[in-house]
Amino acid sequence: MTQKISKTFITEVLLKTNIIDLIKSKLDLKKKGKNYQSKCPFHEEKTPSFIVNHEKQIYHCFGCNAHGNAIDFLMNYDGLTFMECIEELSMLNNISIPYTKNNDKFYQKYEQKKKLYNLMADISNIYWKNLKNKKSKKKIDYIKKRGIKKKIFNLFLLGYSNSLTTKKILNISKNYTIQDFIQTGVININYSGKKYDRFYKRIIFPIRNQHGKINGFGGRLIKENEKFPKYINSPETKIFHKKKQIYGIYELKKKNNLKYLIVVEGYFDVILLKQWKINNVISILGTSCTVEHLKKMFNMTKTIIFCYDGDQAGRQASWQTLIKSLPYLDGKKSLKFIFLPKNEDPDSIIKKEGKKSFKKRIKNAIYMSEYFFQKILKKYDIKTVEGKKNFFYDAISLIKKIPNLTYQFFLYKSLREKIGIFNHHNLKKIIEKKNTYKKKKYSLMRILVSLIIQNPQLHQLNINFSKISKIKNKGIKIFSKIIKICKKKKILNTGILLEEYRNNKKYYIIKYLSNWKNLISQNKIKKTFLEIINFLYIQKLKKKIKKLLSKEKNKKLTKKDKIKIWILKKKILQKEKTLKKNF
Repeated sequence: MTQKISKTFITEVLLKTNIIDLIKSKLDLKKKGKNYQSKCPFHEEKTPSFIVNHEKQIYHCFGCNAHGNAIDFLMNYDGLTFMECIEELSMLNNISIPYTKNNDKFYQKYEQKKKLYNLMADISNIYWKNLKNKKSKKKIDYIKKRGIKKKIFNLFLLGYSNSLTTKKILNISKNYTIQDFIQTGVININYSGKKYDRFYKRIIFPIRNQHGKINGFGGRLIKENEKFPKYINSPETKIFHKKKQIYGIYELKKKNNLKYLIVVEGYFDVILLKQWKINNVISILGTSCTVEHLKKMFNMTKTIIFCYDGDQAGRQASWQTLIKSLPYLDGKKSLKFIFLPKNEDPDSIIKKEGKKSFKKRIKNAIYMSEYFFQKILKKYDIKTVEGKKNFFYDAISLIKKIPNLTYQFFLYKSLREKIGIFNHHNLKKIIEKKNTYKKKKYSLMRILVSLIIQNPQLHQLNINFSKISKIKNKGIKIFSKIIKICKKKKILNTGILLEEYRNNKKYYIIKYLSNWKNLISQNKIKKTFLEIINFLYIQKLKKKIKKLLSKEKNKKLTKKDKIKIWILKKKILQKEKTLKKNF
């Protein structure tokens, strides 16, 4: 989808975006010299190694090597797609995305999403006003009985759907069609053609994404009825996807770099824990934790604590979640579990025990490794040979899913101890890794290309770059191409240059060199750049002389050839004098 928007517009968005302001809104940046510094949001560290450069409009972490421009940051930090990043930056800068005429489908999709978000906000406002109405006393009493205070239900925008709601929704604006209302997933049409609200007679829980936009609703019956489910959610729509949705993400004080996240099942669990000042709580709209949920949560924190209801379904969900999470445990990430007493949930237990006891439960949460062996050991009788064998192979099949070799090592060690084998021969093979990285050479061309990538303003120097493009040297093509792009687009910072190459085969080379340590100090960048170009000219001239001299082996040099050699040598002397002068 990145090709559906013009490069010119993407450049405009990046020019209007100050990467310092963008990252400052999410991280605690502190000025250090010309740069801004913070602890890296992409890995755990004690000493800040995350640098943001205003001049180049890029970020770089010297610890984990994460780097890029404003778009890369949003993609990695918030887990957004490229298109979502453009939409986000466009909204921040208050500019509309101009789609090309031959891409009407994409324009329509973008406009429809905007329309749906606006409509969902209007619908949510109707639900919220219904609950504030004097006639809704019974509903407010129900919420109060659940222990929710007015301040909290306003924070979560709780609402209610009554008998007049359908009419109110359909009368929101003449700008909306009946199809728009149906596409929200709120309005349905029955077999007789009557339009009705899917969430009728339910307490409404607006579901917001991390930017505060409402993309779905949850509904809970006040009077339970066997004919209808107690809870329902919005169906799949163009803006609501249950397998990706996280309830309570917007209400978190911080969105990333959290010490931990507590995952619960229900809406009331999130709301009540928040009211008791148990922060960092979210819900995945049930117990079915998806790969999308895990990726999003591990982008926010390195530790996830699952606290499902204390019933059989909750226990089963905990085990299924553990299995799904194994491929994401890269050593820095960890899982913990809180197991509540039978027939209890976070909502009920916090009311009975209070904040202090619940905090204790968080502190004493069981690590994945402990729960892992507890669960598998229950399946087998390891007093028998067969039981040991089955336990061993069952555990191994799951341990292999963990990508981190050190984590595997200690799990294998525990496994062997549990079945009485203490010979750890060849365990080193599990954690040994061959260093396959080749030593990077500090070649002149690598330095030259890195200099123009890291300092695109160098293209403004009074140099005949067209002559350089004719030099036959590895790396000249990419260098000349960068110069051409910088001159044509008038690019002056690295962030915009990176974006020009996003869909190019050379993108990862450009991105790598944008933060490659070329060991050139800031005050010598221009001088070094000119020296390398000078040196390349000299090499080119020397090759020409060599070619002319090679004629002498077969036949005598002509007078014309001798004059050429003399002129070339004179040029070399001039260039060498310049080099010596600079040094």
